[in-house]
Amino acid sequence: MNRGIEMGSSRFQGIFPALVTPFTREGEVNLEELRRVACFHVEKGVDGFFVCGTVGEGPLMSVGQRKLVAETVMDEVGSHVSIIVHAGTTNTEETVQLAKHAQEIGAHAVGVVSPYYFKPDLEGLVEHYRIVSESVGIPVFVYNIPSLTGLNLTPLMVAKICELPNIVGVKDSSRDLIQIREIMETATKKITVINGADNLIFAALMVGVDGQISGMANVAPELFVGLYKAYKAGEHSKALKLQKDINSVIRALSGFPPIAPIKAALKLRGVGAGFPKRPLRPLKPDEVNILKERLSALNLFW
Repeated sequence: MNRGIEMGSSRFQGIFPALVTPFTREGEVNLEELRRVACFHVEKGVDGFFVCGTVGEGPLMSVGQRKLVAETVMDEVGSHVSIIVHAGTTNTEETVQLAKHAQEIGAHAVGVVSPYYFKPDLEGLVEHYRIVSESVGIPVFVYNIPSLTGLNLTPLMVAKICELPNIVGVKDSSRDLIQIREIMETATKKITVINGADNLIFAALMVGVDGQISGMANVAPELFVGLYKAYKAGEHSKALKLQKDINSVIRALSGFPPIAPIKAALKLRGVGAGFPKRPLRPLKPDEVNILKERLSALNLFW
């Protein structure tokens, strides 16, 4: 691997898989498989990774496991692509701990989901992000995923949080293009906006986002990289065709327990991605067969 990192604002543009974390059956991180999965994606041309996020099962890991995963990914591919380490937790203290660790190991940025379970008001949110962002000297991204946190960070909230000096942008997984565009228009400074909804990548790029943090890019990085390159080249018909292919993959992986079909699809491509971490479960043999039939019918990589 000899891809160099683009410096400046371009560092956080492009395709960033929300990298899966391979686990053993006992719930320990499988470091060998983690390294292989990361290298597989770099070889396919991705621009970076979002580590220990939702698809990476970060909220299910101990602080120690999250640190280990971040260290391993940085060691394996951190000199080739940009790494955003997700440090968000339910509380400020552990979030600060993970953010500081990300900086210590050389991560290029930190992502911080809004605290879940207990949902702070705007004053509490701003204070949370202030404490976290002031604890490190690397860029901090706000992460909005209301379907899992139960709290949507509105453009007004994002604008207020982004007044903090070290907050450089937002990953928005609201699936709301109107909201995404309003975030861009109402922020009090220029920020990087990254989309998180995989079936809206082309549309999100058209309204001005800088890139995509993608769960489905784990199983089909070529489609995502190809779509982004086609968009940048002005080849919109090609980009729209690739969006259609991506949506077909999304449908093929639907109807199964969380995370498991992504790991099973990777395995079907010859890239071991381990097991989900409990309480999530792997697919049963009959479910794997259904998934294999669906993916084979797409005539893409399976």
